[in-house]
Amino acid sequence: MKMFKKILLVSVVSSLISGHALAANLDSDSATVSMAVSQYAALTGLDDFVLSTTDTDGAAGAVYSGSDSFNLESNAQVRVSLSGGDLSNGTDSVSTSYSMDDGGTTFDTTADSVHNATHSVAASATLGAISAQKAGAYSTVITLTVAAL
Repeated sequence: MKMFKKILLVSVVSSLISGHALAANLDSDSATVSMAVSQYAALTGLDDFVLSTTDTDGAAGAVYSGSDSFNLESNAQVRVSLSGGDLSNGTDSVSTSYSMDDGGTTFDTTADSVHNATHSVAASATLGAISAQKAGAYSTVITLTVAAL
């Protein structure tokens, strides 16, 4: 029985080798597979925020400030711009200024690089004379815009 197994094994190996020799490649071809990834960016985590003051609330010259954070993720260099108007209650307005990351209202990410980081947006409003604005709720909308560079 051992001998039969050996002969059978030799026979199978022999037929595999000879079968392989008969299946020679007659032709072949190659192709390059490629794709293009478009530039993309996402802003997440920006929420409404309230300005508050450490001065006397409602006093002339009182400064109100507040901030929030957001995440910017991009696969290319981008420019982020912040825009917003003065806080208003419909008829009265309060002079308001904005900044991102303790700087200006625009920043660029690093050239030829991906980006995934948390940033901050801040607002500051300064009251005029006591009678320059009515008491009440003031608001505005800010907009962050991401553009490819």
